[in-house]
Amino acid sequence: MDKNKSQSIPKTSMKHSMRIWHKWIGVTLGVPLLLVGLTSFFIAHEKQLGTKELVLPIGGLVSEPAEVRASALVGGAQWVSTKQGLYRLEGDHAVPLTGSPVDDIRDILVMADQSVLLAGKRGLWHYASGQWELLYKAECSNIAVSQNGYVAACKDEGMLVSVDGQAWQPHSISFPSLSAGEVGMPLSKIIMDIHTGKLFFGKQYEWIWIDLLGLACVGLGITGITMWVRSRRKRAAKTT
Repeated sequence: MDKNKSQSIPKTSMKHSMRIWHKWIGVTLGVPLLLVGLTSFFIAHEKQLGTKELVLPIGGLVSEPAEVRASALVGGAQWVSTKQGLYRLEGDHAVPLTGSPVDDIRDILVMADQSVLLAGKRGLWHYASGQWELLYKAECSNIAVSQNGYVAACKDEGMLVSVDGQAWQPHSISFPSLSAGEVGMPLSKIIMDIHTGKLFFGKQYEWIWIDLLGLACVGLGITGITMWVRSRRKRAAKTT
């Protein structure tokens, strides 16, 4: 009889300890899960929400070094594009161009009329007579003169073409199919496509996967914290 009692005590104690560990692990991870879920929405919809254009006055951050992307001679002045924007060189000093787009400018093209076309992460820009205009929203990396006008290489859009440099439209290109020896997909890409949801919904609708995971994280975080608060209140009510 005594032997059975001595065996039941550790089991009960272990069960109680497991509950405590489960509760505190859930509470500890509740806040991180909630943050991961909320931030996932902002990451998936950063273009629509415009979070990249919002600059918060947070001090103590180390400034990011300038990364030169392109350079061109515009109206007798040397322009330099960087990840942070456009600059004009005055000797060895780079001076920010007033009113220039807040964008990661990848390429600069001076047109025949001395106006300027820019290819940036936010899109294609046009500069003339001190005025800046966003011509086409897309993540572009290169812009050049073509036989029929101008051409730009942009992510997710492929090739964009324009006759006058003002109106742009996608231009479909038919590439040759892969040979038998090249057919396949690296495992690393499959893993990444599963992680981002591209494998299930495609690039255009991968935000659905991100939103579903974000909702799950937010739900787990809220319910976990709520259950912990309720259990604390119940315990406090019993002791009074």
